[in-house]
Amino acid sequence: MSMNACVLEEWGGSLSVETVPEPEPGPDEVRIDVRACGVTRTIENAIQGGLADDPELTPRIPGHEFAGIVDAVGDGVEGVTPGDRVLAYFYLSCGTCGACRRGETNQCLDFAGWYGVNCDGAYAEKAVAPAANVLPLPDGASFAEGAIAADGLATPLHICRRTGIDDTDTVVVIGAAGRVGVHLSQLAARRGARVLAVDIDDKRLEHVDRVTGDAVRPVDARGDRFGERLRETAATDRGPTVVVDTVGDIKTLEAAWDALGMGGQVVTLTTHHDRSFAPQLKEFVVKEGALVGSRYATKDEVVRAGELFAADRISPVITERIGIEEVPGAHESIRNGESHGMIVLEP
Repeated sequence: MSMNACVLEEWGGSLSVETVPEPEPGPDEVRIDVRACGVTRTIENAIQGGLADDPELTPRIPGHEFAGIVDAVGDGVEGVTPGDRVLAYFYLSCGTCGACRRGETNQCLDFAGWYGVNCDGAYAEKAVAPAANVLPLPDGASFAEGAIAADGLATPLHICRRTGIDDTDTVVVIGAAGRVGVHLSQLAARRGARVLAVDIDDKRLEHVDRVTGDAVRPVDARGDRFGERLRETAATDRGPTVVVDTVGDIKTLEAAWDALGMGGQVVTLTTHHDRSFAPQLKEFVVKEGALVGSRYATKDEVVRAGELFAADRISPVITERIGIEEVPGAHESIRNGESHGMIVLEP
């Protein structure tokens, strides 16, 4: 049997739609009929070699933010059966180290890489995954919501838990129109925080304003007065208390750090190899501030993200639904900064 898939011949290259053999699950693996897969900036970063660039890992079928139905299982698989509705976990964690045993699978000490990078992913009609990376898609959550939950909401959930965001906070989200940013804005607001949703384009700012509630206020990052606007819009003597960077633009990050309130936290998700941010040590002391890295999410948080969608507590923000043949063009748009929200592949 054959299927259609998007194939990357080399890191930094372009995707092509090809007919390839359907994968067969090996021991401890399952095969999934892919119903929805996010087409995202994280995957674009992977395509460009931003996660791993070993030539021996290509050709590769990318794609990790997906949900579907199990249609076959390999030898030794327990707890997963054909017909199960599932979503996927991005990290290839070992399951046996101290971090994994504590449930902190995002901090695995014997990390084997990323699904869709170190093994073929879900830009295809069917995908094979380790059984350990297959999680239950909660009843009531759609496949598209499962694809968003796999990263676009699980990552914000991890950020909120890591920083303790609550109704005392003013949260700045840099890159708020992206899939992580827009769902983080919703989640932080639901926890009672005032949210300043930062972006740099009128269309993106209008999009955030349209899909979020009154507790979320769009803020334009353009111009020299960005830091001042943050302090003014925070509307408290303290100023912003949590700044979440989803973009990695150093100038914007520096302005947000300067605006950060006493005891505040700056959280970064970006992994750009060529960028650094290093305030003077005395600035950490003077404002008792913290610079925090946030690393994906745990398996429990991925499932919990799906439950939030199933319970209608968070609204999925999908800007476009596409077929496999449209994926290469969607990545061109991402590369050129022309996309926002969540693009969902429905093979």
